[in-house]
Amino acid sequence: MDFRDLPIKRKLAGAIMLTSLTVLALTSLALITYELYAYKQTTRRTLSTIADIIASNSTAVLIYDDHKLASQILAGLHDEPEIEAAALYDKDGQLYVSYPLSLGPTGVPATPGVDGIDFGLRQITLFEPVIEGQNRVGTLYLRGDLADMYRRLGVYGLVLLSVLGCSGLVALSLAAYFQRLISQPILNLANTARIVSERKDYSVRAVKLSNDELGGFTETFNSMLHQVQESHSALRESEERLSAVFQQAGAGIAQTDVSGRFLMVNDRYCEIVGRPRESLLQLRMQDIIHPADLSHHQFLSEHSARDGSSFVVETRYDRPQGGFVWVRNSVAFIRDAAGTIESAIAVTEDITSSKRTEKELERARDDALAASRAKDDFLATLSHELRTPLNPVLLLASEAAEDPTLPPAVRSDFATIRNNVELEARLIDDLLDLTRITRGKLLLDLKPHDMHAILQDALATVRAELERKQIVTTLKFDAGRAVVLSDAVRLQQVFWNVLKNAVKFTPEQGGITVHTHLAVGDSLVVEITDTGIGLEPAEIERIFDAFSQGDHAGTAGSHRFGGVGLGLAISRMLVELHRGSIRAESPGRGHGATFRIELPLLRRDVAAPRMPAADGPPARAAAAAGSAVPETMRRRILLVEDHAPTRTTLQQLLMRRRYEVLAAGTVAEARAIAAKESFDFVISDIGLPDGNAYELMSDLRAEKGLTGIALTGYGMESDIARSHAAGFVVHLTKPLRVQSLDEALARISGATPA
Repeated sequence: MDFRDLPIKRKLAGAIMLTSLTVLALTSLALITYELYAYKQTTRRTLSTIADIIASNSTAVLIYDDHKLASQILAGLHDEPEIEAAALYDKDGQLYVSYPLSLGPTGVPATPGVDGIDFGLRQITLFEPVIEGQNRVGTLYLRGDLADMYRRLGVYGLVLLSVLGCSGLVALSLAAYFQRLISQPILNLANTARIVSERKDYSVRAVKLSNDELGGFTETFNSMLHQVQESHSALRESEERLSAVFQQAGAGIAQTDVSGRFLMVNDRYCEIVGRPRESLLQLRMQDIIHPADLSHHQFLSEHSARDGSSFVVETRYDRPQGGFVWVRNSVAFIRDAAGTIESAIAVTEDITSSKRTEKELERARDDALAASRAKDDFLATLSHELRTPLNPVLLLASEAAEDPTLPPAVRSDFATIRNNVELEARLIDDLLDLTRITRGKLLLDLKPHDMHAILQDALATVRAELERKQIVTTLKFDAGRAVVLSDAVRLQQVFWNVLKNAVKFTPEQGGITVHTHLAVGDSLVVEITDTGIGLEPAEIERIFDAFSQGDHAGTAGSHRFGGVGLGLAISRMLVELHRGSIRAESPGRGHGATFRIELPLLRRDVAAPRMPAADGPPARAAAAAGSAVPETMRRRILLVEDHAPTRTTLQQLLMRRRYEVLAAGTVAEARAIAAKESFDFVISDIGLPDGNAYELMSDLRAEKGLTGIALTGYGMESDIARSHAAGFVVHLTKPLRVQSLDEALARISGATPA
């Protein structure tokens, strides 16, 4: 087993033993080395001393060649047991004598070697010169035995081994003791960590055995366990709360991996999708999404996963028992520490009832739109059907009322007919205007207009009634500026409604005052005051309500002054569309009334327009002049009208004005006539039995370059816009006075070359 893998107890014991034995071994080696060195030095000195003595005593022997004495000198080495052999060589290097004699000449070198001492493995040799004066007379050879050195080294070795053994035992005892002091706290920490890891019990604590670094480490370890225990407890509580919220949440919650497989779902999610939890955890989200919605859901998932953004999608889940449930999924992605998406969380809301309500609302909206279209169609048809019968009556009555060849009494009768027909047409217009305004379909043609000029025009429309009742009219135009961004026709309608009421409720020889002045805030104020029957406070509160009339109307259907109570209601709506206001004031019954109309003035940096003069005799003269067509300039007219009385009346009136007229009652008849004849322009009703005049006019304009006059009971803004787009220059709404027809003829005659 690798040392690193040994238990810490054995590591500590082994480390202590190894350290101790290594130190002892190194010490013993040092001692033996020193002993060997000392022995060599001693042996060197001993041999050198003996050699010096023998060499000194052998000088004469060698000089005088005395073998016997030489042998006796060397025999003296018998007392030196460490000398194993010796020899003398003459000056020529020949062996002279050797010791011991039993050794023989082969026991020593035949010739002397190099001077000096040489330590061998088992012996030591010495060659020393024998000197007499300055001359070398021979060489001494000594050889010592090193067995004694090895004996001494053996003894030392045994002693050291004994010391090592005893030291090892002592070191082992000390290692066991110290490893317990050192390793026990570590082992306690390891055992505590193992228990915590296995049991997940963070309340376990390690026992502190000392106050050294290991004791401090134990305290730190226990403190860490305490923090982990608190964090674990808080985490467990948080998980319990989260689990409770997760399971009891009102919305369905599901977690899936990156492949869409369910990892976790709450009870509400199972309830929404109609599947048990065990079944869902075996499926992927793709498995329960309605096939028609799957591609869209996958596209959103893949697109959002690329940048990690969340998304919301409405989709359908198939239920195993059949059918599906509509849900709104709010999906967010969860990333790991490396930033890689590892799962997704879907918060699911059942929106089936909302979808059902949405469908019902869509159906209700479609029904309402259909009803609105039906109402529009009904109003248009009603307007057309109510206006059409009045048209020939008003045409004939308005022409006869102005015919100077007729007796005054007859003209007066025709004027009465004309006025009542116009009143009936006005009532129809009021009903349509009220409907268009309340439904937001009334479009205003806003341009700068001088309100003084419009007031003059409105007064001109009631002048005949003023003169008949001998009512005194006072004009006080004190406003220095009177230009308002407005629809002139609609504001004239407002002023006419107020003036008409003033005339209606003012007795003969009464008075009406029209006063204009500027108010704070850069507004124009128009006050119309009469000396009529006045208003009670209760009447003032409801006077601008639709179909509301004053107390003068009485009961049981009494209508002393006539009307249905729409004029002022429409007037208020029109004024408010101009960002203005209108209100009524009266001191009481019998003291007259004042109507105050306030309108925002145009900015000073916008120039006031030049207003054309009101239609008076000059304008009517121009219209009359336009209607008198010279014989050489007679125009050909294609008249298309399905209402026979109106067609006959128009044909007669046009022929009196020296127009050549060919009439048709249907689109097919008109196309047949137009294919054979040439015309200068067309006068046509819009609603025809076999089609409409829009297509007819558009085709005639494209094929023959014709323009025309639309003469119809359809008077909505959309009808007028559509007729202009088809090629009609003028759009006249039935019933119409002959004067309006003359003006239209004059206009189209000027627009088409003769």
